[in-house]
Amino acid sequence: MSTPCPIHHRIERDGRHELLITTTFYDGCSEVHIPMWRPGRYERGDFGQRIRQMEQLVHGSWVPLSKTALHIWRCHQESARQKVQVRFRYTACRLDAGNTWSDDSLLYVNPVNLLPHHPALAEQNMEILLADVPNDWSIATALDHKSTTDGPVLLAEGTQHVMDSPWIAAPASDLWHDDYTLDGHTFHVHVWGQRHFDEHAFVQAHAQFTECQLKAFGWLPCSDYHFLYLFPEFQARHGVEHEASTVIAWGPSQQLTHDENGPSPGMEEVIDIASHELVHTWNVKWLRPSEWMPYNFGEPSPSRLGYVAEGVTTYLGDLFLLESGVIDMSGWLRRFEKLLTRHLWNPGRLSTSVADSSFDTWLDGYGLGIPHRRGNIYVEGAVLAFLCDVALNRAGGGWLVDAVAELASPNGNRSLDEDTWWSTLARRASARGPEGAQDILDLRIAHCDGTNDTWPALVDALLHQGIQATLTAHSDPLARCGALCGKGREGRKEVKVCWPNSPAWKVGMRQGDVVSSHKENGDQLQISWLRDTIHPEENSIAMPSDTGYFSRPSLEVLPG
Repeated sequence: MSTPCPIHHRIERDGRHELLITTTFYDGCSEVHIPMWRPGRYERGDFGQRIRQMEQLVHGSWVPLSKTALHIWRCHQESARQKVQVRFRYTACRLDAGNTWSDDSLLYVNPVNLLPHHPALAEQNMEILLADVPNDWSIATALDHKSTTDGPVLLAEGTQHVMDSPWIAAPASDLWHDDYTLDGHTFHVHVWGQRHFDEHAFVQAHAQFTECQLKAFGWLPCSDYHFLYLFPEFQARHGVEHEASTVIAWGPSQQLTHDENGPSPGMEEVIDIASHELVHTWNVKWLRPSEWMPYNFGEPSPSRLGYVAEGVTTYLGDLFLLESGVIDMSGWLRRFEKLLTRHLWNPGRLSTSVADSSFDTWLDGYGLGIPHRRGNIYVEGAVLAFLCDVALNRAGGGWLVDAVAELASPNGNRSLDEDTWWSTLARRASARGPEGAQDILDLRIAHCDGTNDTWPALVDALLHQGIQATLTAHSDPLARCGALCGKGREGRKEVKVCWPNSPAWKVGMRQGDVVSSHKENGDQLQISWLRDTIHPEENSIAMPSDTGYFSRPSLEVLPG
């Protein structure tokens, strides 16, 4: 008789969007924990919100369990190693890259949403039985799995492993698969959903940027890698990195196409996300901020290094697309212009540093929060990464990717802190003398820990790369005066961002106000708006003599 795994999970669909989960801890368990966040999303997830009827089997009867904390239930246990079996119901109704979905034709699971665990049992192996999934269904996952008479079984080596290993299970006809092999590693491409694109071109793009990344980093931290795609017919745009895989959700799938001019904008975005997520294999899944080593699923884990985790990854992801030939220089310039627009149009970058903004994702999440409070770690982090890249090259210290590859080497310290990051860049930048190290220190002071305007530094760095950067006035005079508008409820023109101390700000306009009308009259702009969407206001403000606020950046390669 074979010895059972110390931990056994049984997952069964129990109606649309409902899962019945039964977990057995063969060596006992004093309490069960459900993660309150997931790696890749640096804010509370509170997955316990989706759980009900947590029970334990005690002397043949199911007994409700009581909580000792928001995501912890105390078990009934008469002896230390007494077998404990619990069960509960989970609502699985969110189809994006970080959640879980269940219906008659798809079982998509992020284990970090719902698998019970105990920190003291983190090293124990486990198996996961998909009790009602037919053995002729296909399963896309980085986990080892096998077919049994009871159903498919997935195998995991401890809590950290299983929580970082999502899966998609679906009928074979609904789950398309292809693969390619580079440097002895097989890269799998799994697609659930409709495919309106050129499959060969899709996989070829993956092979190109993968080869480029493997060459840059010199190794792969996992044996094989899996791209798990969810292409629903409704709106979705999301990607999440994992130890040996990524999940990318994008929809509607009808917008993912190729034609004689190449990939559609939607397909371009999918490839951009895929390159970004693969970079995470080295930067975040292998090398990661010390606060996340290992992941503590039970409490917030803020870090000031979000600009490295996400900003550097964003910058390198696009750069690898250029260097691999997936996109040309015009494609890279278009992406960087878009990035710079998001950067320059966010007044929060001048209020809170990118390092402090990294820490504060745990405070106000990924939403807008209060106006102009903080920066975006992806955007502001990528801008800082570009400035560091050019500073390193100017100083003869190679490129930023060389520094990341050094830190993410197979024999290096996987735990990263701020001083190690910046001292590595400074050391490499000092190849020709101390001036290079000082340039790196100046960038840290001004644009990482500080909130200095980056535009002068960007113009200089881009010029060093043979690119001229200019600003063009916004076409909307109200934006030039400091009130950037967009479509609001019922199609009304709504202020989305009002720049602090701008002319629009000084007459009392704020985010959320509704603009009734505005008209230029010489050097004045006459505005009528509804304060707080209700109270009528009118005023006249002087038009700026220069490009004003919300100027559009434009990049052009210099001749020669």
